[in-house]
Amino acid sequence: MPTGLLSKATEIDLSTLVPGGAVTALLRVTIRPPTAGVLIYVGPDYEMPIVANGPVWEGHVDCYPSRIYVQGVGESEPRWSVEYIGHEARAAAAS
Repeated sequence: MPTGLLSKATEIDLSTLVPGGAVTALLRVTIRPPTAGVLIYVGPDYEMPIVANGPVWEGHVDCYPSRIYVQGVGESEPRWSVEYIGHEARAAAAS
């Protein structure tokens, strides 16, 4: 894990969700209870999290590096799930 701030965060390997060549992934995070939230830490430095408030957050995250970390905040022990719903790929080289 990159820093001590993430000691309670769950690691998610985007390479198991997103096709190769993806630059960003569009994710849907469902959070329960709906008044809770999560912090989504993306690389390369994992220092400034994306704040995702419940009940549902959708947004893009960078795919490199391929690991993100998700940590529940707010209500005690919020439950959450991450779903891949799309991506942006690298532009094809011009011939």
